[in-house]
Amino acid sequence: MNFYQLAGAALAARPDRKTIIIDAANFPTDRYILQGYAKERGLNLVIINNEDPALSQHERVTPELLEKYMSEDVAFVTFEVIQYRAGARNDIKALTDIARKYGAFAIWDCSHAIGAIDLQFDKDGVDLAVGCTYKFGFSGPGSPGWLYVSKRVQKELQVPIQGWHAQENMFDMGPTFKKAEGLAGFQIATPSIIALRSVQSSFGIIEEAGITNIEAKCATGTQMMIDLYDAWLADLGFTLNTPREAKWRGGHVSLVHPDGKQIAFALRQLANVIPDYRAPNSVRLAISPLQNSYAEIWDGFSRLKDLVASGDYKKISNTNSKVT
Repeated sequence: MNFYQLAGAALAARPDRKTIIIDAANFPTDRYILQGYAKERGLNLVIINNEDPALSQHERVTPELLEKYMSEDVAFVTFEVIQYRAGARNDIKALTDIARKYGAFAIWDCSHAIGAIDLQFDKDGVDLAVGCTYKFGFSGPGSPGWLYVSKRVQKELQVPIQGWHAQENMFDMGPTFKKAEGLAGFQIATPSIIALRSVQSSFGIIEEAGITNIEAKCATGTQMMIDLYDAWLADLGFTLNTPREAKWRGGHVSLVHPDGKQIAFALRQLANVIPDYRAPNSVRLAISPLQNSYAEIWDGFSRLKDLVASGDYKKISNTNSKVT
C-alpha cells in the first residue's frame, strides 16, 4: 500500500513524464504495482536486467548502469536498498543523485535493510522510502509497514488514496479533502494499535542495542557465513551470490545450488535449520543479529554441509508449499 501511494504521488508530481524504471531482481510486489500503473496509464516501464551477470554482479544496480537508462522523461526510479534475493547493497546516495540530476524521484524499498544497517536518509539525500517492520525489525507477523517523505517534497506530493486521517481538521468532517500538513497528510486510516505496540517494543530494543552495533554484527555474521561457504560448501556445488565486501551487503547471504529448493526444504525437515528458498535456485540464510550467536551460524552451516555432502537432502521429494 505504501509503495503504491508513493509511486502514485511521484507520477502525479511529474505529469508530463511517461517513463518509470525498476530492476528485474526487485521484489515482486514492487514490480507488480508498477506493471499495474504502466498498464493503467500507458506508461513506459523500463526494467533493468540486473539478473544478467553480463550487466550486473550480485544483482547490484550501479550508478553507471542506471545512467544508461535515464532521460528527461523519467518520473521516478525505484530500487531496493538490499536486494531481497542476493543480499547485495545498492549505493543509495549515488543512485538518488543520478535520478535527481534528471529531475526524477527515487523511491527506496528498505524492507531488507531497516534494522540491519545504518540508514542515513538525510546524508544520502533520500526523498521517498518504504519498508516493513517484521524482518530485521523483529516486530512479528502482521506488523505494519511504513513510508518516509522528506520535508523538502511533502508539499509537492499528493498520494492517490486520500484517507480521513490525512484530512486537515479531520473531525470537522468537511465535504472535500484538504491535505494535512507534514507526514499526517500521507496517512489513510487508523493503524492497528496492537501492531504499533509491537513495533514500539522491538524498535526500542534496536535503539538500545544501537544500529551501528547491529550493522557490525551483521557484517561479522555474514562474513562468517562466507568463510564457511569457502571452507565447506564451494566444493559441494554451491555458488555465492552475495558481495564479499561488507559495505556492499546487508544481513543475509544467498547460496545458489541446482538443487536449492530441495536443499532448503531438507534443511527444515531433516536438520532443524530454517532457511528461505528464493526462486530459481537460491538458499537464503540470514543472521538475526539481536538473537543469533556466532556458534549458531557455525552449527547451521555444519548441518548444511553434512546434509549436502551425504546426499540426504535427496530424501525430500515434496517441495510443494505456498511459503518457501
